[in-house]
Amino acid sequence: MLSPKKQMAIDIEKIKQRITEIKENIEKIKKYSSLPKKEFWEDERNILSIKHLLLESIEACGNICVHISAKKLFKAPSSFTECFENLYKSKVIDEDLSNKLIKMARFRNILVHRYWHIDDKKILDYAKNNHGDFNHFLKAIIKFTL
Repeated sequence: MLSPKKQMAIDIEKIKQRITEIKENIEKIKKYSSLPKKEFWEDERNILSIKHLLLESIEACGNICVHISAKKLFKAPSSFTECFENLYKSKVIDEDLSNKLIKMARFRNILVHRYWHIDDKKILDYAKNNHGDFNHFLKAIIKFTL
């Protein structure tokens, strides 16, 4: 049986792996989303890649959140949105970032569950305008954990 201290320890390597994954994905998202419009839309793999990279990145943020929630906040959130709210309530992230991450988690649900058809142009717009939210999240997590 693990000691209580060991049970509560954050797995730093796990956090570092997710951080690396998010950073690499964001660089790829920036690369794809900065292509000239004509070139971007000529190849459907570009939008499919962005969807996949966004999904992976949002999942990685959620996984970091759940891990921290379980190990340090002693809470088992039922969703990523609840998890990001918990991080705010515990002062790990600020309210503005929490709200952005909650929107991000809802966006992820649309991508995963395809509740309704989402316009690919909105996905590209999201990729261009919201990738900074990932960096803000990473800075807060690094400050809290490392």
